[in-house]
Amino acid sequence: MATIILNVPYGSLAIPRPILNRLQLTSEDLRREHWLLTDPYLLEIAIAATEKDSKRGPKTLLSFPWSPLVADPLGLVANELEQNQQREPTVLSKDCSGRVINDWGAMDKALIMEKTVKPYFEALEKECREALEQEKFALLVTLRSFFSIPQAHEKDRRRPRPQVALGTSQERTPEGLAILAGSVFRSFGLWPQLNWPLSGAPVPPSFDGSPRLKSLGLYLNKDLYLDERTGRKKETIKATIRMVKILLNLLDQELERVASLKLARAFPPKVPSSVIKAQKSTL
Repeated sequence: MATIILNVPYGSLAIPRPILNRLQLTSEDLRREHWLLTDPYLLEIAIAATEKDSKRGPKTLLSFPWSPLVADPLGLVANELEQNQQREPTVLSKDCSGRVINDWGAMDKALIMEKTVKPYFEALEKECREALEQEKFALLVTLRSFFSIPQAHEKDRRRPRPQVALGTSQERTPEGLAILAGSVFRSFGLWPQLNWPLSGAPVPPSFDGSPRLKSLGLYLNKDLYLDERTGRKKETIKATIRMVKILLNLLDQELERVASLKLARAFPPKVPSSVIKAQKSTL
């Protein structure tokens, strides 16, 4: 009666050669920007957390297959770098230091969007649409990460940072789901925080009028699974995978419970008649 779709928009380092050749970035620049803007370990976490287990089938997983230096599919990074205001798909024009990294014209940008962002959105929309055709509700969970210490390009310098940030949408995130997610992480001894240092729970614009598509942002502190000094993953990545998997299963159960309640209210059982009906005579 409900299904979960996990979306990883910033987990790839891939850049097509023609684009890479025109980016005004040295090899060192490229490594630095990827370190700041993307997180391939999230894909490892997402793949393992959505696998089938003894109790539940596999969850649907989608990811943007290109680096945000090719295009920012959701516009979240561009918004944080103050390169757009609307959180919409964007081709980044500057790096994290504010230095220009390309000279794309309008036609170039349109072509990049056509070849990279459009197929990604089509796949995401297809999964959401098919889920809603088959189930009462669908929950789109966006998975991102953030540094434990604010980086130079980040405007919000507050510390310490939580271990988990839960992004919400006023229209699409049921309060019960956010409370459940927070309680799950607190039960693991972690500090969850609503909408800080990352916020929001995006959905494809084409689903703006579909209230049955719910959304939640799941944003992890890199320190949970990554040594931020060396860039190497920690052994604790296994525990992080288990936590994410448990959370997804519990969210799945909660969605099914809510869907069952709504179905029961829409089609209540008939009240037995209090009238004693005459029995047919067998004489």
